[in-house]
Amino acid sequence: MSDDEQTAARWTVKSELRAVGRDKPLLLALAAILCLYCAFIAGPIVYAVLAINGIADFFK
Repeated sequence: MSDDEQTAARWTVKSELRAVGRDKPLLLALAAILCLYCAFIAGPIVYAVLAINGIADFFK
């Protein structure tokens, strides 16, 4: 078997689904971090930018 065939044999849909199952706690932790980031950091920044743009439009 060549290296390409061995790599193709390892990368199957079934093996990928098993890997996702094993990594579920990691994926949940990453999802929680993303949600907290959006809620407490990115959200207020976007809100502030939109508010500043609204105020800028008001003073035109």
